[in-house]
Amino acid sequence: MSKGKKPKRGPSKKTLILNDQLRRKRETRELAKRFLIVCEDDKSAPNYFRSLKRYYKLSASSIEVVGSNGNSQPQKVVERAIQRMELASDSASGTEAFSEIWCVIDGDYQEKIAPARHTANSHGIKLAVSTMCFEYWVILHFEENDTSSNDCDTIVRSLKDKDHLPNYQKGTCDFDTVVPQVELASSRAKKLRRTGELPENQNPCSEIYLLIHSILRETRQATS
Repeated sequence: MSKGKKPKRGPSKKTLILNDQLRRKRETRELAKRFLIVCEDDKSAPNYFRSLKRYYKLSASSIEVVGSNGNSQPQKVVERAIQRMELASDSASGTEAFSEIWCVIDGDYQEKIAPARHTANSHGIKLAVSTMCFEYWVILHFEENDTSSNDCDTIVRSLKDKDHLPNYQKGTCDFDTVVPQVELASSRAKKLRRTGELPENQNPCSEIYLLIHSILRETRQATS
């Protein structure tokens, strides 16, 4: 190196961070529709849908996923969805209104789901019910299963005992290895769903496939 000549400096840390953010933004898909998914729990279901967003590289604004904030009763979940809907629709909020709003609810609430469905329908909100619980939807990623169960604990044990997810724990499960089978799970759920019967009255069943179909339809249009 000649005397007095300074070595070239690489890009600053700030520049590297900005470049990485731009790269990630270019890789994400922006959907024409904006989804809100309100889950009855604050752990497993929200983690699943966040993994789904990562798998399909969907932007943060395309799908917003929130938990119930501890209020897992179906009516409370729907009311939380209404609050988020009204907030996003307020021009002062600076956010875009949601195109589709879904509440992910466990079917073991049985008769408590009917009034929540009535409230949801009156606000244009859709329910995705899984009976007995969300974990049945997870099982469908591994097998076509139409065995009824008495409670969610039975379904969780099945997830573990069959070595599908032997270390499964609510709130700590990594769904990144599960969501690649989401289309297969949707096909199984649709095949097993009986027409003319409420999902909370069919044991087992899951209507999360309806939500997935809507998301994937928009995802395909965003890449076409």
